[in-house]
Amino acid sequence: MGKIPVILDCDNTMGVPGCDVDDGMALLYLLGCPEVRLLGVTCAYGNSTQETVYQNTVRLLKAWGREDIPVLRGAESGHGADLSASMASAFLREHAQRRSGELVVIATGSMTNLLGAERRKPGFFRDVRMFSLMGGLTEPLLVGGQPMSELNLSCDPEASVSVCRLGGDVRIATAQNSLRSMINEEVFVQEMGDHPGELAEFLRRELAYWFRYYRENYRLGGFVCWDVMAAVQAIHPEMLNMKKCWISPTPESLSTGMLISEGTDEADGTAATTGTDGTSVPEVEVYLPEIEDLEAYTRHVYGTIFSAAVDIR
Repeated sequence: MGKIPVILDCDNTMGVPGCDVDDGMALLYLLGCPEVRLLGVTCAYGNSTQETVYQNTVRLLKAWGREDIPVLRGAESGHGADLSASMASAFLREHAQRRSGELVVIATGSMTNLLGAERRKPGFFRDVRMFSLMGGLTEPLLVGGQPMSELNLSCDPEASVSVCRLGGDVRIATAQNSLRSMINEEVFVQEMGDHPGELAEFLRRELAYWFRYYRENYRLGGFVCWDVMAAVQAIHPEMLNMKKCWISPTPESLSTGMLISEGTDEADGTAATTGTDGTSVPEVEVYLPEIEDLEAYTRHVYGTIFSAAVDIR
């Protein structure tokens, strides 16, 4: 059986001061999956600007000795410029067509590049076998008892709605469900000791500021590794409860990341519901996976990350 062709569309800022590290951890996870053929990384915005994400992703792959993996610049935003003109959208569209019914797209930032690929040549959403997303809320999000905004699907609500409505197999690691995907600092330090080498030392340096950020701002002894869950649900769904749900997103609801429109009922399974403005809101069936066996999930994630095919320089 051939390897799974995957494109990671992400807003990777691992190592950028004050920015999240989870996209980089998801990238390492994919590099640790022998069944995955990572075709390339397309750069989204969200955690930071397009330029910062692009330069940082190039930096990481060079540091890991993986310059063989293409990195493509994406759209700067969901407004103004022609979304289909970016190298990222062209790359996504080309591989979806070449590998129709096989390609898996894991998207962990804004969804703008995906909509750009559809606009470049209609049929992209149909050609992709699976979209595995990280983002979206089913209720207000609290981390360490403090409110946190949704920063992925809300970046470009129109694009996010398009993926949810037009994609076939859509899997969404919601912010609520991803809260259990936690990298505990004490446990991870022990894991680094159990896996001595250049990768462990690299992660010790690159993750220190983010562990400190969560201690100082949320009083937590670790950080939420949101985006890794999107990779796990795509490649190893057996590690999760692959729960199917009906959602009714609109551009308005997704402007704050809400997957369920105000005035609609979650998971009632009807073809459409009525929003507060009286218009019909189509419902779509998606997977909203949940972590049930946390110990097994964590063990799997750590083992896969430390198996990443990298050559630290």
